[in-house]
Amino acid sequence: MADHTYRYLSALVSQGSFSQAARYLDISQPSLSQFIQRLEAEAGTELIDRTSRPLRLTAAGDCFLQTERRIEQLRDLRTKEIADIGAGIRGHVRLGVSQYRSSYFLPLVLPRFRSLFPAIDITLVEATNDALETCAADGTTDVSIVLAPVLNNELTYTALYDEKILIATAADSALAKSVPETKAEFDKLDFSRLDAEPFITLRRGQKFHRLFWNLSSRCSVSPRIVLESESPIAALMLASAGLGATFVTETLARRCPTAQPVRFFEIAPLVPPRQVVAARRKDTYLSKAAQSLIDVMHTVGEREFRHG
Repeated sequence: MADHTYRYLSALVSQGSFSQAARYLDISQPSLSQFIQRLEAEAGTELIDRTSRPLRLTAAGDCFLQTERRIEQLRDLRTKEIADIGAGIRGHVRLGVSQYRSSYFLPLVLPRFRSLFPAIDITLVEATNDALETCAADGTTDVSIVLAPVLNNELTYTALYDEKILIATAADSALAKSVPETKAEFDKLDFSRLDAEPFITLRRGQKFHRLFWNLSSRCSVSPRIVLESESPIAALMLASAGLGATFVTETLARRCPTAQPVRFFEIAPLVPPRQVVAARRKDTYLSKAAQSLIDVMHTVGEREFRHG
């Protein structure tokens, strides 16, 4: 039986007005207003501060919303546990993933998963690494593919695979030409060589953003930021076009074709490989469907991404 309380209150908060919330929910504004009035009559107090623009919850309304959120989580838990009681593995998994991993990791995971578990449906939630941790913590996703270390202490995780971090720059750039070629797969480039060099960073909220500033401070250099991108794939393409250097993973170095030749370098001082993990809440029941997806992701990570 559907209960719209959490969804309707959340829409009012996010949309800021009854008219916008009704449009977002695809219901009439009078229906939404009457629903909220019934809630307020039941609670015996106002839940919405109607004098505020945009609309805000009262203290009682915020308490009401947070309680309804926990109730929704319990309903979701009940659905998962009942699904696991039946024969076979079925259900629905909400998977949080970055655009990058949905392009290069999931195409190897999902066909295999679908062949093994045809009765399990998957919904993808795409966001940055920090946002994906939040999604796993607040129940928006059942599992999020993120990078260790996982900062939210409400989460636990399963390691999937490691990926090496490299620097990419156009093969015909002065920087690339200044590094002698050896027989190594990836020659080494000292990050201090990037002082005043053009650099393409990723935006705040992504691990590469923090890595850039950490290395700049550690090496006492100031690369010249020419662009900030949301996507490591876009950053690599821009680097190949000669706009500057950027960080890439070994996965992209091996699997992402570029329009122009690119040279990839190991970073000195050494940057440890990143560990890719499947994060989930510690205190929430993990359905058989979600565990099955984690198992398949782990297998694919070990087999296909051990060397990028």
